[in-house]
Amino acid sequence: MYDHREHAGNAGDVWKHFLLSEAAAYLLCRSDLVYAESHAGYTAYTLAPNGEWRWGIGRCWHLRSEIESPYFAVLEEMNDEHLQIYPGSAKIILRLGRFFRRRVVAELWDISEDVGKSWSACPDIHFHLGDGFSGVMDLLNRRDPGLLLIDPPSPDDQDKAIELLKDASDRGWTAMSWHIMDGAAFPEHLDLHPLVFHEAGLEGGRWRGCIVAVSSGDECLRRHLCHRAGKFRSVLRNLVAGESVV
Repeated sequence: MYDHREHAGNAGDVWKHFLLSEAAAYLLCRSDLVYAESHAGYTAYTLAPNGEWRWGIGRCWHLRSEIESPYFAVLEEMNDEHLQIYPGSAKIILRLGRFFRRRVVAELWDISEDVGKSWSACPDIHFHLGDGFSGVMDLLNRRDPGLLLIDPPSPDDQDKAIELLKDASDRGWTAMSWHIMDGAAFPEHLDLHPLVFHEAGLEGGRWRGCIVAVSSGDECLRRHLCHRAGKFRSVLRNLVAGESVV
């Protein structure tokens, strides 16, 4: 069974969580938020000395002052100068809700009982033990639109993720899905935000890079994400000339 504790804070997480944070902050500026996640993780992770995070967030942590980002604001609140804790996706959204003084109600799915137990102390978290694809599909038919993250652990599920992305967007949600680069074919209507790891000074092991796909009816949000993605890529290119591992 996939266990994200081994991968928390890696290069893929950096790109996913940067863009997710930007989308959430944009929406929270305007109202309270319903957040849904098809394949949730733990509330937070203790970063092991030799973990994959060293080649992800560890590589760009020192660049946080160069780009004001809600992503780095959450990490700074949870850590001192040195990284020790890395939040799960939903934890980032909850923290941002506090920053903006908005209520976040989160609906999370996973097949791990231990993951569910880690959220038991959070009153605004509704954890569902079971399949995230069918669970989220049911949610779309009974909840007002919000922000959805689709991030299945298996590359074999990428086609299902893209299908759910479209279904959510058709119902008014802002939907985001994370994909391994070269692992899926995307419909033309999606906004694609790719990151080639080595071009950004990061390392992703056997993976060349990743893509965050976004579908939203909010044109201003889509433009905002494109602008912020370009800005972060520009900052990350500073890593190519030198390395930093905290």
